[in-house]
Parts: sequence; C-alpha cells; structure tokens
Amino acid sequence: MSRELMVQVVNDFGREIGSQLDVDEEAYCCLAVGDDFQIHLKFNEHFDGMIFYAELGEPPNIGQKEILRHYVMQNGSIDSDNLTFTYDRESKNIGMLRLLRTPFLDLEHFKKVLEKFIEHYQKEHEDMKHFLQGELPKDDISFAQSETTEAMPHGNTPQFMSHIVI
Repeated sequence: MSRELMVQVVNDFGREIGSQLDVDEEAYCCLAVGDDFQIHLKFNEHFDGMIFYAELGEPPNIGQKEILRHYVMQNGSIDSDNLTFTYDRESKNIGMLRLLRTPFLDLEHFKKVLEKFIEHYQKEHEDMKHFLQGELPKDDISFAQSETTEAMPHGNTPQFMSHIVI
C-alpha cells in the first residue's frame, strides 16, 4: 500500500506542475529541477517512506577531511531539517538525502519537503562551490588548526557515510 501511496503523490504532483512523472516498478522517479540538478525519489520499504536524494559533488582533495567533517557534523543537526549527508566511496561524491515517512506522505507534505530540500540543496551546492575554490568550512577551521592536524582520524572516511544506492 505504501508504494502505491508514493506513486499517487508523485502523480498528483506531476499533474499539478503540468508534467507526467513516471514512477517505475522499483518505486523510483527522477525529478529534474530546471537544468540545475536532479532529485532521485525512491520508496524504501525498510524505512517505510520515500527517500529524496541529490548529489552535491566531489569535494576537493585539499581540505577534504575538513569538508567531510563539516557534513558529518550536520547529520542529526536540528538546522539540517532531517537531512543526512553521505559520501559515496566509488564516485567520491557527497550527497544529501531526506526521508519522508509514509504516515506523512501526502501531496502537501511532499511539496513542503521538496521545497525545503531544494532550498537546502541550493545552499549546500553554493557551499561546495566555495570549498572547490579553497575556502574551508568556517566551523572546522579552528579544529583543523588545533594541535591535531587532521579533522578526521588518520585519513579515514567516516564509516557511516557510506555508499548509497538509490
């Protein structure tokens, strides 16, 4: 029943914006946001909800540990609006995802979560541009300049930021 609810909500949203959005047999749909980026939507039975996922990009090699730490610190933060940041070791991309659980899965909730997700993506994507230009996350500079020279323990990528398959 939950997958069908996702299909219905996505179809209703598609009609509202004047576009046909197709959810495949795997309960997956890709939503292009202009020419800027894509949001991958997928129903996940285990978490009983729809996952929103978008890639922010590959962090630069210089300052990578500080940048990864920055995103790890945002996981679970009230300010992050229930976002989880991930790191895909294969593509080396940082992604962000948000779960919309089935009890809250209706068209109005979907639109609100989608709007907030897009706002957060735009902010994080802008931050990633600054990181690529050599600016380190401000919340990590003091940590990175402390007596320990690494923001993450001995070059390891955080284990809980692992490969996400959407």
